[in-house]
Amino acid sequence: MTTLPNKPFYMMRHGETVANAEGYAAGSFDTPLTEKGRAQALAARDGFEALSPRPALIVHSNLSRARETASIINERLQIPMIEKASMAEQCFGDWKGLSWSTIHERIMAGETPPNGESMEMLTDRVIAGLSDILSMPEEPILIATHGGVFDALLWHFGCKLDDVKNCHLYEFAPSHPDAAFPWEIWHHDLSGIETPTRSRVAIYDL
Repeated sequence: MTTLPNKPFYMMRHGETVANAEGYAAGSFDTPLTEKGRAQALAARDGFEALSPRPALIVHSNLSRARETASIINERLQIPMIEKASMAEQCFGDWKGLSWSTIHERIMAGETPPNGESMEMLTDRVIAGLSDILSMPEEPILIATHGGVFDALLWHFGCKLDDVKNCHLYEFAPSHPDAAFPWEIWHHDLSGIETPTRSRVAIYDL
């Protein structure tokens, strides 16, 4: 098993997209943010004002929904941004455009999208990418990414968590390196409130 640097970092899923709103799967194909998605990113941007510690670097995937979310967040932070294709969503191949509920059921059943990425392929890509990102000297790093990247990270350690919502911020705080999952996950509510709230996220065995 690949060992990841046991460092603190933040991860955030992009804002709502057209595919999210219409209920179909885009995966590694581009789908733009909706106006609601931009509003979600703007609310999160304002919430970063009270976050401590603030990110020192933003890494985002090569898909426009993550890039635009990161750019909106960075309007206040004004920190360096780096693009990493390794942080992109799973490629759904021939399943692209099918209803998300149908695809999610198939993925949970262990099926691989025809001409797409298996969960193993996605996980290998994500873990290699995270190893590179967390080896960077900046700390903490904010990763603007996709729901499948969260799933792949947890899946690598034989764990899962509840669905990650659009533009919700998750803090990964190192726990004991020998733990089943070597971070505690904390959810930050950045929804335009003056003092963001922080709550522990439950992790489940697969």
